[in-house]
Amino acid sequence: MKNLNKENNITNTNYSASFNRFVYDAIPSNSNCLDVGCSTGNLGSLLHKEKNCTIDGIEINSSAAKTAKSRGYGEVFEIDLNSKKNSSVLFSEVKKYDVIACADVLEHLISPEEALIQLGKVLRPGGFFVISLPNVAFVLNRLHLLFGRWEYKEFGILDRTHLRFYTINSGCQMIKSTGVQIVSVKPYNQYGVLKHISPLDKWFPNLLAYQFLVIAKKTLN
Repeated sequence: MKNLNKENNITNTNYSASFNRFVYDAIPSNSNCLDVGCSTGNLGSLLHKEKNCTIDGIEINSSAAKTAKSRGYGEVFEIDLNSKKNSSVLFSEVKKYDVIACADVLEHLISPEEALIQLGKVLRPGGFFVISLPNVAFVLNRLHLLFGRWEYKEFGILDRTHLRFYTINSGCQMIKSTGVQIVSVKPYNQYGVLKHISPLDKWFPNLLAYQFLVIAKKTLN
């Protein structure tokens, strides 16, 4: 796990090499998990090896899905979550999951609310989502806006493939609107020099956190 973390910094544009340790830490051992947007399987392979989790994935890229499956994933559903027609394959399945991880993926969707509602159909009662999102209100974005700059990039908060942008508050509101119960919210900084300001996140989360992690539980109703 340390080697994967070392490869990542705020300027890393290779998402197939990314690994979110905050999502990893939030998933209990021996869980039956669904990794949404699993790419080549960095998260699930470690959950399988180190926490004895059973892992399935969702990945739109066929090559990445094949790699993930070779790294300990059971099923990897090649599904476009922006297409209701394609997603029906998964959501008709009987199988239920203890945990569904959405690690930096909802911001890429046309309707993340609809995706969470549909994903909730394969989450067992009492199971929970582990969701990470970028914080568009991060201090550097605010400074850029102050000077009239909003420039899309190949990576990060203003990744050009992002379709949605959230503050911590609006992200939590979006997740809560799907009918789940928010258990915890954790602002964090994982990559590069941002790790050094992590102790300040609890005091100025909306300003200094580059990302935030939400645990949201499916109600028993």
